[in-house]
Amino acid sequence: MKKIFLLILIGVVIISCGKDDDYEPVETDNQAPSKPLNLTASEQTETSLKLTWDAATDNVGVTAYRIYQDGTALSSTVTETTTNITGLNPGTAYSFYVTALDAKNNESAPSNTVDALTVAQPLTFLPTLSEMGVFAGTLSDLNPADGVQLYEINSTLFTDYTHKQRLIRLPEGQSMRYNNTDLLPSFPDNTLISKTFYYNIDERDPSLGKKIIETRILLKVNGEWLAGDYIWNAAQTEATYRETGSTEAISYIDGNGQTQNVAYEIPSKQDCFTCHNNNATTFPIGPKLRNLNFVPSYTTQNQLDYLASIGMLQGVSANNISVLPNWENDNLLLEDRARAYMDINCAHCHQPGSSVPPGFMLDFRLETDFNDTGIYANRGEVIARFQSTLPTYRMPQLGRTVVHSEALQMLEEYIDSL
Repeated sequence: MKKIFLLILIGVVIISCGKDDDYEPVETDNQAPSKPLNLTASEQTETSLKLTWDAATDNVGVTAYRIYQDGTALSSTVTETTTNITGLNPGTAYSFYVTALDAKNNESAPSNTVDALTVAQPLTFLPTLSEMGVFAGTLSDLNPADGVQLYEINSTLFTDYTHKQRLIRLPEGQSMRYNNTDLLPSFPDNTLISKTFYYNIDERDPSLGKKIIETRILLKVNGEWLAGDYIWNAAQTEATYRETGSTEAISYIDGNGQTQNVAYEIPSKQDCFTCHNNNATTFPIGPKLRNLNFVPSYTTQNQLDYLASIGMLQGVSANNISVLPNWENDNLLLEDRARAYMDINCAHCHQPGSSVPPGFMLDFRLETDFNDTGIYANRGEVIARFQSTLPTYRMPQLGRTVVHSEALQMLEEYIDSL
């Protein structure tokens, strides 16, 4: 009897499982959603930004979106077509793309990639030079930190025979831009320019070391340039921010083996504005495009083209910019050398809008027609002031305490030729 019952039960089960109208096959979905379109970034702050994109489509519906930051998927997905990305670093470039997911976790092709830069924290003068991030390693070695670029100028400003190291740091992902002139380019906010002044202990053998005196820094913050100065300690281990001027007794051996003693004048904050100012606006003096347009010592390439090749300068090539002559090159015309020297050493004060009183209004800019410079009418006083060391009479009054003998000889020849 039990066998008969078991056979009947098995038959019922077989019949029940064989009914087509009760069978529901398992659905499979191997089709990925379409890729999201028109990804954009907006509302950048120092630590966050907003991503927005167009919705993707799918045969059974999109369930979520996955965000990729610099090629790595974030840990969580989102269901909307917009999201806020937080926890970012200030002044940092990021790249993002988005994919769509469906219920079976099929993932779409990536959206377009968008590059976004967070807002940089405004630069400020910190108490010590080491905190400013200009140099790496031992401070006195003057090795530029990552992202800090050495630059040189073709015709230089004289400061009591000091050597100068010039550096510039731009915010990540940004560049200097051509400003439709061969003068200063446009600098982005949070640009840092530094100039370090030093003497070699013995000019005949620079390997014997150097005496570093000061590192002057310009910061561009919210569209305006700020000037500050860091004074090096006697041990050459640190430099400290200071706004007051002073006189430092410096002794070094020159190239002829003679000991030179200099009462080196460190400028005050106000002194910086005296020269780096025109029409109440502060600005750099040296890094004009025409003064960068040559082959410097650190590369075999023209400096403008080199800076463009590494992404620090846009919109210009060396062929489109004039050249400020190197006044030390005696193969050039005497007039060109003299006018170039006056341009870099004198014109920041002697031009319209400068801090010089109206009665002394000469215009020594290279681009000024000679007849409008006042050089000829004041030729005697130009030489007299240039060869003087009296603080109230010498020219320039700031930045030098000794006579620039080589330049004086060149200028005397030029004045005599007029």
